[in-house]
Amino acid sequence: MTSWPDLLERSVSPNKLPDTVWLDRFLARADGLEPILLGLGERWDGTPAALLAGLAAAPPSSHGYQLSMYGLPRLRAVLRNYLRDTHRLAGFDDAFEVAVSWTGTRSVMRDFGELVAARSDGGRPLSALAVAPSWDYAGILEPAGFQMRYLDPTAAGRWEPTPDLVADFAVTLPKRLDLVVINAQHNPTGLSWTSDTVRALIRLAADHEAAVLIDDAYYGFLDPVDEPTSAFLELLSEPAASGLPWLAVRSLGKQFNCNGWAIGAMAGPPVLLDDLVNEVRSRHTYNHGAHLQSAMADWLADRDAVSVFLAEERARYAARRGAAVKGLTNAGVTEIVAGPAGPYLLYPVPADRAADRMSYLETCAVEAGVLMSDAWPAARLLAPRAGRHIRMYLGRDPETITEACARLAAAGLIG
Repeated sequence: MTSWPDLLERSVSPNKLPDTVWLDRFLARADGLEPILLGLGERWDGTPAALLAGLAAAPPSSHGYQLSMYGLPRLRAVLRNYLRDTHRLAGFDDAFEVAVSWTGTRSVMRDFGELVAARSDGGRPLSALAVAPSWDYAGILEPAGFQMRYLDPTAAGRWEPTPDLVADFAVTLPKRLDLVVINAQHNPTGLSWTSDTVRALIRLAADHEAAVLIDDAYYGFLDPVDEPTSAFLELLSEPAASGLPWLAVRSLGKQFNCNGWAIGAMAGPPVLLDDLVNEVRSRHTYNHGAHLQSAMADWLADRDAVSVFLAEERARYAARRGAAVKGLTNAGVTEIVAGPAGPYLLYPVPADRAADRMSYLETCAVEAGVLMSDAWPAARLLAPRAGRHIRMYLGRDPETITEACARLAAAGLIG
């Protein structure tokens, strides 16, 4: 059970998210009933015991600032091998370099956007492409001067892009693209795009001489035996992409239930990565958190333990996903989107609530104590977007997810 007084701040506004206000309102009237948090993709538990044990074993040198902006050298070496093997990059060792994203992948993507913007000619507005519905790429790219454009497969009755949809979209572009985002294990749908689709997006970037941002937040959610589509591999394999600026980021916190550690990987062309970590990032942050990096290095070095843990996590998420789908369908919900490549599902709000999804989410939170998010998750309020779907996080045990569906049904909020 979470100790909410330890997490909620009341003497100041804790953040600008409406979820926090809704949570506080529910707790004020809940009479001890626990809220069920299915909004932010955050576990607060389930971190591997061996990973946690590594914190106690961290050397004294890890508790101060570090020398390398690439991250703890030991973790960087382990991480490079891990990326090479899990993304099947044998033969491409000279084409990329790796650094530790020890401030989280969001801040790294923001810095990459600023680097791309600084290298532009500056004579026109910048344009970035993502696939709808989308994670909050706008939140990191718009402040850097990009205008967002979205390829929306739902307009064609689909939830994932295809090469044909990419080609059709390319014809409609009124101007040059400067950056293309590829999120092949897609948030929020959980669908894994085909390699043909990823190559089509890379070629679109090449046609526009655009930078490529690969967001592999959930790459580790799929069984490596199935050889999930690796946008990283597809980019290095595509001759048309030669010479393009690119960055690939991969979250480790998502895989190993330690989001608050803010540790992941970033990879890119060696010269670009050097500029990113030693020029752009050094302007705003010191090289810290080596105790966390040391523990992660110990953990990742034990490939057998990592493989066993991830296999067990995939099984757990399959059970959670099944509980959510069953709970929703038993209440009469249809049009559920629940791909295996992520910890979320989407479902449509009742038709009479479709005009205001935020109001629906508020009612679910305050009246049922079930907090969820929009299909367009963001760290700030967005203008209303088309569609009826909202996002449910699946990182709770099946019994809790079943209870959440039962609460929503009892309150007349699904079905």
